[in-house]
Amino acid sequence: MSRSSTRGDRSFGRSHRLKGRNNFLEAVRGEESSKVQGEYCSISFTGSQESSAKFGISVSRKVGVAVKRNRLKRVIREFLRNNKSLWPKGGRIVISLSNPVDDENSLTTEIGEILSGIDE
Repeated sequence: MSRSSTRGDRSFGRSHRLKGRNNFLEAVRGEESSKVQGEYCSISFTGSQESSAKFGISVSRKVGVAVKRNRLKRVIREFLRNNKSLWPKGGRIVISLSNPVDDENSLTTEIGEILSGIDE
C-alpha cells in the first residue's frame, strides 16, 4: 500500500510546495503580490493560474536555534495538511516567521485567520 493512499486527502506533497528562490521571490516581492502581517508571521500571496495553492515556509534565524525553527515548520505543515478547507483556490503563498513564537497554538490560529481571509 502506498503512503499517499493511507493519508487520503491529508497529504501535503511536493505538488503543494513552492520550490526554488524565484518562486518564493515572486510571491513575496512580485508586482501582483499582497502581504498580510500578523503578530507572529507574515503571509505573502499572489494569484496564479495554477489549479491548487502552493505553499512555501520561511523561518528566520531570529526565531531560534535550528531545532526550534524545524519544529515550527513541521507544525505549520501539519496545520496546512489538516486544514485544506482554508486553502485559497490557487496561487503562491509564503508563510514567513521572523519573530520568536511563544505559543504554537496562537501561531496556527493566526495562520488560519489570515488564510480564511485571502479568498474574500
